[in-house]
Amino acid sequence: MHTITDKISPRRLSALLAGGVMSLVLAGCSVSTYRSSFESTVLRNKITVAETVERLEMYVGNEGLHLSARDQDAVSGFIADYGRSGQGPLYVNIPSNTAQGTGVRQAREVVVSRLQSLGISSSALQAGQYAAKPGAPAPVILSYRRLSTQPIECQAGSSLTHTSNNQPYGGFGCSQTANLAAMIDDPRQLLAPHELANAPANRRVTVVGNYTAGEATATPRPEGQEISATSGQGG
Repeated sequence: MHTITDKISPRRLSALLAGGVMSLVLAGCSVSTYRSSFESTVLRNKITVAETVERLEMYVGNEGLHLSARDQDAVSGFIADYGRSGQGPLYVNIPSNTAQGTGVRQAREVVVSRLQSLGISSSALQAGQYAAKPGAPAPVILSYRRLSTQPIECQAGSSLTHTSNNQPYGGFGCSQTANLAAMIDDPRQLLAPHELANAPANRRVTVVGNYTAGEATATPRPEGQEISATSGQGG
């Protein structure tokens, strides 16, 4: 009877040990701890709506108000923005000194004229005064309150391929939300939905009456909108 004893060389033993260690490492990576995904980007990067004050200064001199074409465009654009998104009255704050009374009066007339051209009553104006130093430039200040979205600052994120658990980085989606906030024209849409207008009662009565009488309820099309499709015949 012969006994065969296998002898393992040191090099082969090292290779076997290295393979076993690698197997344990791979097994540990495959059974990683589960981690839930981050919240939605609209929850992590919220769009904030705040009230801001828009302001425009109209400088007048002792001889009166002289607006360049550029200044006139600025005033017209400012008042048009007020008519579109302003909240509350349009404030007109004039300097307390009376040396520029002519220019102040002319500035008010310009504002009233721009409001009337937009169909806004001059009752939207609310006048006030502020203390002005003698000899110092004292403009007529127009201002109004409006709702606006606050800018969102985003941090540069790392690549998704550099994560060990296939999860997005913390700032993922921030740029998308920041761009959306910058494009919103009327922030009131984020606070409450627009109210639905009342349905026209006359049309509703006509439709119900036709339905009760067994007639067609659709509005008849004009003759010019009638289209017929026929198959062509060879000549």
